[in-house]
Amino acid sequence: MSRRLTGLQAEQHVAEQLAGAGWQILARNWRTPYAEVDLAAEDPRGVLVLIEVKARNPLGFLQGEDHLTPRQLHRLEAVLQWLAAREGPRRALRLDLAVVLQAQGKILSWELIEGLAGIEAAGQSRFVDLRGA
Repeated sequence: MSRRLTGLQAEQHVAEQLAGAGWQILARNWRTPYAEVDLAAEDPRGVLVLIEVKARNPLGFLQGEDHLTPRQLHRLEAVLQWLAAREGPRRALRLDLAVVLQAQGKILSWELIEGLAGIEAAGQSRFVDLRGA
């Protein structure tokens, strides 16, 4: 299976799982001025969430947020800031990471890592600096 198809399968799986948990999927592969967002969704609490989906082989050694490069994280943080300017201070925003373990075209498991970065409804940023960790 090609890398692109593997990624699309992972994104589809995450979208289905989140929708089944009461999330509303708003966009897939959404191109913004700063980065392409794999999934944009509203969680059951009404938070607008940008989700970066990473498909990985279970034999890999990366853990959690190690799947995002500092450049990717910076671009996605810029999308959050851009959205905050558009949505206004009444909308909470968050960046999550979905890591999907796949082997030979089959989904083995997946994990949602919530809150890599976010903006509270009052407009206060709460970014986690993963680059220094």
